[in-house]
Amino acid sequence: MQIAICDDVQKDLETIRLALDTYAEAHPELHFTIDEYGAAIDVLHAVEKGKIYDIALLDICMPGVLGTDAAEEMLAKSPDMSIVFLSTSIEYAVTAFAINATHYLLKPFSQEQFNTALDRAVKKTEEQNFLTLACVDGMYRVGVGKIVSVESQNHYLLLNLSSGKILKLRMKLLQMFEELQMYSEFIKVGASYIVNLAFVRRISGNTLEMFNGVKISIPRRGSEEVQKTYMDFCRREALK
Repeated sequence: MQIAICDDVQKDLETIRLALDTYAEAHPELHFTIDEYGAAIDVLHAVEKGKIYDIALLDICMPGVLGTDAAEEMLAKSPDMSIVFLSTSIEYAVTAFAINATHYLLKPFSQEQFNTALDRAVKKTEEQNFLTLACVDGMYRVGVGKIVSVESQNHYLLLNLSSGKILKLRMKLLQMFEELQMYSEFIKVGASYIVNLAFVRRISGNTLEMFNGVKISIPRRGSEEVQKTYMDFCRREALK
């Protein structure tokens, strides 16, 4: 797992690193690669250059850029990243959880409290299946379950994510389908689409109606197969 630690106070940075090293020693089954930063702007520069993190441990009150603001920019690149905020005040807790923080640690914290935060972050990361994609505007780490559909358009693919974000990359649709077909919720619809059935709200005639209101046409020759696959998917989900 790739982990970023960011705190502008050197002593606090060392405390966080020590707590993380102690946690790692207690969990030899896990492997961590750790980068340390003394300013939020530095970790943002690293992310802009393509660095991808599974977990970020961020101080909030830092000069220049707040940890909460940095987290929002980092999450735009890696929506499923686990964020653990650290602060001497509860003041930013509402803001932190509004951007889907995994945990909020008050300084000073005990090793036990730190372990609880890391347990949550690691669990969230392990539960995700990811694709690392070279998009036109940089590298992205995308949770497979966040992909609503993939559209082939003018030699590019458009990945529509559940957050509303659209990623663009140069790849053939069949190549992407090879990456996704191991997940039973994905089906190929015609020559231009891959669809995540978990986001289909209904099939009306030869049209798939997605959760966000988008409608995708089903070629007549494949209509019966798509409908059957969707019904089978719904039955499996109902039995879980």
